[in-house]
Amino acid sequence: MAINTIERHVNEQSPAALKLQERAHALIPGGCHTYAKGDDQWPLNAPRFIVRGQGCHVWDSDGNEYIEYGMGCRAVTLGHGFPRVVEATRKALDYGCNFSRPAPIEVECAELFLSLIDGADMVKFCKDGSGATTGAVKLARAHTGRDHVALCADHPFFSTADWFIGTTVMDAGIPKAIQDLSLTFRYNDLESVKTLFEQNDGRIAALILEPAKYEDPRNCVAGTGRSSFWMKRLLASAGTTVALRSITTSFRTCQSLARPLEMGSRFPLWPASEN
Repeated sequence: MAINTIERHVNEQSPAALKLQERAHALIPGGCHTYAKGDDQWPLNAPRFIVRGQGCHVWDSDGNEYIEYGMGCRAVTLGHGFPRVVEATRKALDYGCNFSRPAPIEVECAELFLSLIDGADMVKFCKDGSGATTGAVKLARAHTGRDHVALCADHPFFSTADWFIGTTVMDAGIPKAIQDLSLTFRYNDLESVKTLFEQNDGRIAALILEPAKYEDPRNCVAGTGRSSFWMKRLLASAGTTVALRSITTSFRTCQSLARPLEMGSRFPLWPASEN
């Protein structure tokens, strides 16, 4: 899109939308409470605010309609306002939704979730994806007694916690001692992983990546649509755990989340999903 077209679209934003944006930046750092939704993460002609959605369609505060390819930062699998979800939510609200003790639905959800994942023993639901991945990292460190974490540099986001943000350009306020515990490797590049393990022998607690992002792992099982996971032998021999952040794949590519048994081994695995 030509620059003048972008400028014209920006200038056509309603005064009300621009005023709301100014108020947001005056009150909220970055203008929103979720980093990925910030103005600096989107092109100039992106809508300022979304007021409602239905399915994959959303409407901004000026009434313009869009197809939201991002679907709530990839977390809205069924689409906005999915009727069965809306109706179930309305019914549940009549009973209250935040008690000081567990509710039966927590057990029901755990049983249903685990029935969809081959080889999974337990599940812990978190409030967001950062909590899920950070919990996986803590478990890996506790299990192995090691401190270092290896994460895929080609996958753009894992957590708001220091162990990940310390690897980005927005690392202000994070001690160097924390940053030094996070190492990076390249996706679909087994040699970069081997080198990392050779240079940090016996020190890596966990390796974290998405099962697939912009391309599948290179040695997918032919005709099955499933991955045999290209680093499984290396990880097993190194005694390192693996965490799969599967927000992009999750239940979109297959019903069984990350399919742990395809790893070919029963070493600890904690899939961390935001769906």
